[in-house]
Amino acid sequence: MVFFGDSMLETLGRVVVFLLVVLVVLLASLLSLFFVMLRTKRILFPNFVLFIVSLLYEILCRLLSFFRVDPTLIDRVSVEMRNALNYTEFAATDPRERILLLPQCIRSIDCPARLDSLEGICCVECRGCAIGELSARSREIGIRMYISPGGTFTERILTRSKPKAVVGVSCYPNLYEGLLKAKLMGVPAQGVPLSAAGCVKTTVDCEEVMNKCKIRS
Repeated sequence: MVFFGDSMLETLGRVVVFLLVVLVVLLASLLSLFFVMLRTKRILFPNFVLFIVSLLYEILCRLLSFFRVDPTLIDRVSVEMRNALNYTEFAATDPRERILLLPQCIRSIDCPARLDSLEGICCVECRGCAIGELSARSREIGIRMYISPGGTFTERILTRSKPKAVVGVSCYPNLYEGLLKAKLMGVPAQGVPLSAAGCVKTTVDCEEVMNKCKIRS
């Protein structure tokens, strides 16, 4: 058997304490940056912050929950930073080569649309929810619109449609994941959060969505 000597245990203890102090300082600095960015609307050190968020995402969420702060704060800031970082590349694409991805939770509970195995949920523009308006307006400017029933389907749509850029609508946690996946797939994206989140009958600001779709350099 191998036993640690007192000096080795002491050294190990100091290393652990040092790492804990660094982690606490890092988390405190990151949370301070979050609040400053939310109050000033300025994006500070985006690449550094996004790297740390991806590294410590679960810890940050638990820490905010412990202090009774809405953990979606992390997703909100991350979405805004990714939007800012992706803006130039997104704006350089032709709007007709972009797609608009919507979540099915915006649909009316009486939605008559059918589910297609390739195209997703096919809106019939019954005007029972905001999707009908977005469908008509996106068609006018030549943007393909898809309504995804889930995350796996979203990846399938991106792979199959091969867009040059994408505008995604969802709740903040799903937007955070979606923008990250789009980045990994090499597709510049802009995210628009739902105005009212939930699992059914959610809402979104149609003007904000269309403004994102029309971004030009």
